[in-house]
Amino acid sequence: MDSKQLFLRELHSIIKEYAEVGEQLKQPDKQLSWEEFDLTEDEISALNAQRFTDKSISAIEKIVRDNIMGAFHSAFCLLDGVSDPVSENEEDIWVGLKLEEKQDDDEDEEFLHDELYSSYWDWYDLNNKDK
Repeated sequence: MDSKQLFLRELHSIIKEYAEVGEQLKQPDKQLSWEEFDLTEDEISALNAQRFTDKSISAIEKIVRDNIMGAFHSAFCLLDGVSDPVSENEEDIWVGLKLEEKQDDDEDEEFLHDELYSSYWDWYDLNNKDK
């Protein structure tokens, strides 16, 4: 089994699934999967006022899917070291990161999926410090 190819193929399935937002647009729910992004009543009203067709939903889902693909591509460019993250210290050299298959002795390692949500607040604070 080629773990990298398996991961990338599964990623395309995940991207497709998460881009399918048609029902959410037609019947928006105030609560999204993460409360920081919950919709306001005004946002729900604005969505309810739209007349989505199958063609408009298809177009929106293609745009969302393209944006998700772009986000993963940019993230993988950071991992590969072919693009650089914004750094507070311009003397830092970014060489990328390496993802490896888990080993049995990796039990105490932090999980990226958990760190993604907790790192949001660090990012938020850095990007809103002047507001």
